[in-house]
Order: sequence, then structure tokens, then C-alpha cells
Amino acid sequence: MNRTQLEELDRPVAARPGGAVEYRSVIAADCDAMLSFLTGLSLRTRFLRFFAPASPPSPAVLRGMCGGGRTTDAIVATHDGVIVGHGMAADGLSPEGCLVSDIGLVVADRWQNLGIGSQVLDRVVARATARGVSVLVMDVLPENKQMLAMISRRWAGAGYRFAGDAVTARVYLPGVPAAKGACGGADLRAA
Repeated sequence: MNRTQLEELDRPVAARPGGAVEYRSVIAADCDAMLSFLTGLSLRTRFLRFFAPASPPSPAVLRGMCGGGRTTDAIVATHDGVIVGHGMAADGLSPEGCLVSDIGLVVADRWQNLGIGSQVLDRVVARATARGVSVLVMDVLPENKQMLAMISRRWAGAGYRFAGDAVTARVYLPGVPAAKGACGGADLRAA
């Protein structure tokens, strides 16, 4: 993906009457707004995103969500300057040496089911691909049917591992030569 294509992902997209939702990188100055966004989520939404209804988030979690790490890429969706959605990718290396991103996504309750989560995910994935990521990993609670449906619609070939209280979805990004074989591409369904 070239620079122009990445810049195109930062354009505003209408989501509700009366204004557009804008998508951009998180900056350090967003941390107070991020804290307000997170504490404004319903207990259910917090539980589905963090596997616990914890509030407020720890300073370390907040720093990570604000992109406070060399290997973390974070994006916010805003409406009239207020954060309504957040997505992030935390990059790491697999045992095989492949670049893998652990993806997290959350949208404010009243903004759900309007396509904001899909837009944030599109941008997070495009930026991960531009960084050379070959595999996406997403931990999802089994009761988060909405996120599991989004994954299966977007990536029919996703592999799933069911363990304990979570489902781990693993996606091999297209265009990465031999990513599946070179990156430990055993079908997770069999694990």
C-alpha cells in the first residue's frame, strides 16, 4: 500500500446525520479523551473488549491504547472531536520470525452497528499490511457474536482456536508470499 492509499484512509466518512466520523492516529494528547471514552462504555462493551468490566483502565493499558509503545499502532474514530471508536495493533514476532499483529477494537455503545468498527478495522489492517505484517491475531470472547461474525465475513479462511474463555482468530494476510507455511500456518481449528 502506498502513501496516497494510506492517506485516503484518513478521510472523513459520514456515519450519522449532522456530521462525519473522522479516522486518525492516536496521539499522546488523546489520553484524557481516551480515558473518558473508555469509562463511558457500558459494562458489557468493556467486558467484550477487555474480558473484564474493569474501570478505569490501568495507566499501562491507557498508555498502550494511546499508542505509547514502539510496536503499537492505534487509531481513533471521532465525531465532533469526541472519540467514538478505537482500534489498535500490537506488533510482535512469531516463533518463526513472522511479523504478527494482535488486533483490538471497540466502538462506543450508541455508535455500534453503523460501520465504524469496520472502518477502524480496515485502517488498522491496511496500516499493519504496510508495516509488513503477515498474520493478524484477535482474541474474542465466544459471546461476542458481532466481532466473530465480522471476522468470518471479512476472512473466510480465518483459523480459530477455542481455549478457556476465549476464541483466538488467526488471519494470514493476502499478498505475503508463503505466509501461511512460513508463519506456522497450521489450521487453528485442529488445535
